[in-house]
Amino acid sequence: MRTLTEDQHILVKEYNEVLLTVEEGFDYVNQSFSNLEKTEGDRILSDIFQAFSQIVKVNEQLYVLFGENAELKKQLENFEAVLEEAMSLRGKLDDTQAKEMIIRDQLYPAYTGWSNAVRKELKTYIQS
Repeated sequence: MRTLTEDQHILVKEYNEVLLTVEEGFDYVNQSFSNLEKTEGDRILSDIFQAFSQIVKVNEQLYVLFGENAELKKQLENFEAVLEEAMSLRGKLDDTQAKEMIIRDQLYPAYTGWSNAVRKELKTYIQS
């Protein structure tokens, strides 16, 4: 296993925290569809999409950093599937019912599955 520098260790820990925060954001967005008190769903969804662009950038760095870890590299590449699910929202953000169905049934499950797989691979690096 690769020994990380302090900066690399911080990057991996912060990346892991961002993945968890995005998951919490999705939880809020999903709740906002049925709980009218959750009024920030659209703003948080926008924040999630902004986080996706940052995840793409860090994925590129991690891909190089962990070049010897084939499983982690595969999982990082799999983020493309999450982005494809996000693209299915194009033109549907004003259609609440379609947006809810895509997020709940496609995007959120794709993201959580991907995030869990990546975090599992990063766990040994974070604990060291």
